[in-house]
Amino acid sequence: MNSPDLTRMTASSAQAVVRISAHGYDVEIDAARGGRLVSATFEGVDVLRRDLTSGPSSALESACFPLVPFSNRIREGRFTFEGHSYQLAANWDGDEHVIHGEGWQQAWEIVALEDARAVLRLKGTTAWPWSYECLQEISIGETGIVLALTLRNTSAVPMPAGLGFHPYFPHTASTELQFDAQRIWPPLGETALAPQVPDRTNSFSVMRPVSDCVLDHCFEGWSGTARILQPDMGLEVTLTASRSAAYCVVYTPAGEPYFCFEPVSHCTGAFEADEIAEAGLKVLQPGESLGLSLTLGAKRR
Repeated sequence: MNSPDLTRMTASSAQAVVRISAHGYDVEIDAARGGRLVSATFEGVDVLRRDLTSGPSSALESACFPLVPFSNRIREGRFTFEGHSYQLAANWDGDEHVIHGEGWQQAWEIVALEDARAVLRLKGTTAWPWSYECLQEISIGETGIVLALTLRNTSAVPMPAGLGFHPYFPHTASTELQFDAQRIWPPLGETALAPQVPDRTNSFSVMRPVSDCVLDHCFEGWSGTARILQPDMGLEVTLTASRSAAYCVVYTPAGEPYFCFEPVSHCTGAFEADEIAEAGLKVLQPGESLGLSLTLGAKRR
């Protein structure tokens, strides 16, 4: 993705759900409700879970939402950065930790809209100790649906930052997943985090049913490509992510008609790591930017 000049873009008039289409793909976008995707289809078949909600519903019910300016969780909202301690306000009743940043709970504005492309912009709120702006570009090309984030530090001091996407994929008994990874991190619990080597209970190095295991884990050293087979829907999806998405979170809740495969820039617990850079967090200097993107390519089977 190119890096547009954030200062030269002007917002379009407020719109509810907008649609972009090309190459057999259709994407519906709701900027006002967390910059979320409402649906994403290929030749009429759902690539992502369809959002059937309306009104002030959580982006956790969406097809996909952006993770800005960090992903996953910050333990009880407390962390230290460059010698200063910070306490974030709780942002979800379902977790004692602060989760998924703030972009999913804010209204984004549409700053560009074309037949096969939309650009959304978010200005950070005072809930985050630093000021920033983020662009989310959603476009469709021959290779598929491209989602891209560009986060810029607009404050006068360095800030820690992370990015990611939280797509929800349909899950049936026949849904399968494959991707390579070197290490797996447990969920953020009450004990110190330590990665392990994936084993037969949690590895997807070979194609296997998603329903084989229940996970909410972060994988490190993944190849940047994941394959999803949906035999019941006659669809195969390939997800490819930029190198900045060095980690991925796999969420496979038992008994739910969806699962999540989330490319992210930092690992679970990164804000409490001894060396945050080694955990994937980026320290952005004033005016500096961080980008992350993924592509969802689909074909019929």
